[in-house]
Amino acid sequence: MFAMFTDFGSDLDALTAFMTPDYRQLVDGREMNLADFRAHALALRDGLSSLEIEILHLVCETDRAATVHLASAIRPCGARSVIRVVAFYQFRDGRLCLVDELTRVQEGHEGDDALGSLQ
Repeated sequence: MFAMFTDFGSDLDALTAFMTPDYRQLVDGREMNLADFRAHALALRDGLSSLEIEILHLVCETDRAATVHLASAIRPCGARSVIRVVAFYQFRDGRLCLVDELTRVQEGHEGDDALGSLQ
């Protein structure tokens, strides 16, 4: 899923096929549903040249997982941002139904704290 999310040429329908219809994502206190996630993915594709995810830590247990990862974004002007993300994932029937994450800008510019829920 991360590979498709960061591949700006990938099909959004294929990406959201990983998620349940009632998908919820909580990012720094803001709640998004599946339609909001699609808008978020499109906004990132429109506003960034590239996005890379580096998983630092991963824990998996049956229908749950957690990561600490770095999201490195490059804007068309060449500006680089690095966001540290601590995320919890819950799955139902093999599909992602919940993501609860906190983000912190490690390197970046004004407004980068909104990248995790950009729409």
